[in-house]
Amino acid sequence: MFQKKSKGLFAEVSHYQVRLARTDRTIAPVEVEAVDLIPITTVEETREAINAFAGNPKSAYIQAQCSIYPEDRFIFRHHQENAARSKQDDFAEKALLGELKVEPENVRYRILHPGTGKSYNPDELLSRETLFVGASREGLKNEQKRLIDLGLYPNRLEISSVSLYAGIKKALAEKEMDTSVLVIEFAENSSYGYVINPTGLALSHPIDFGISAVAKSIQSELGLQDTLSARKVMLSKTFDFRDMGSTLLRHLILQVRASTGQFEVKTGKSVHYIFIPDLPDSLSWVGEILAEELGMEVWRPALTDWSSSGGIELSSRASQHENLSEFFPLFCQMAQLDAASS
Repeated sequence: MFQKKSKGLFAEVSHYQVRLARTDRTIAPVEVEAVDLIPITTVEETREAINAFAGNPKSAYIQAQCSIYPEDRFIFRHHQENAARSKQDDFAEKALLGELKVEPENVRYRILHPGTGKSYNPDELLSRETLFVGASREGLKNEQKRLIDLGLYPNRLEISSVSLYAGIKKALAEKEMDTSVLVIEFAENSSYGYVINPTGLALSHPIDFGISAVAKSIQSELGLQDTLSARKVMLSKTFDFRDMGSTLLRHLILQVRASTGQFEVKTGKSVHYIFIPDLPDSLSWVGEILAEELGMEVWRPALTDWSSSGGIELSSRASQHENLSEFFPLFCQMAQLDAASS
């Protein structure tokens, strides 16, 4: 049984929270009527909160435009000297095997044109640069199951990293900012990092450090009995970890510093900003510590101008939300961004 469709519902589901927006339609230009952020606790509690926001009977699935963060996702900029090679039948297979080290039959992926963000068709417009985006079939299957368990039935399903990348690039272009933004998306056992500058995607790779590593460090530093206790302390808002933050994040800082250092040597330009889209409020200190240790600033979008040019209008109710910038990844999902993807 499905909820009867009338207006639009957008859902961005990370590993720790669900961002929701109710809109007057599903395709931009849209008016955002209301937004909400729901922490993921138990499946039952989270589903109940989603139902309450959507005004949905408990027995019905909610049809929504959904974005997800598969743990093994990738967004990769591929360069080749001869653009005509992209016409070869084994072009994608060689790129996936050679540079991403993944078996093509085990992943679902799309190749995007860098100038338009649309599916790449070499017969229409050749390019030496292409974007490979995707995730493993198993990872996507697991995320789809999570959505169904939460009562969400995706009318459209996309990887959040792709629209977020395009949204940040759009923001840099609109403000004519000749700078770079480092995005780090956290998961339980790993993270995914990528650098965006005015020319597009400059760097991307998985990071061998996740939230579970933070919990283990807290257990060690505080002398707690087990990681479960450490996790409860970590996710509560009663303990300030800023004083020991650099110690807790030491391995992450070393990895990120090494990759951004290589980027700066190669390009001669620094990464000035950092943006972490998917952590709960109790872990807001993570971004602050990383910015301080890496010599960066926390990036914050100029949301009013960006949303207006992207075909998003906020109702008076939605505009009153305390911190609208935290919904930026969700707004990227609904905005007009095609020209930003390069």
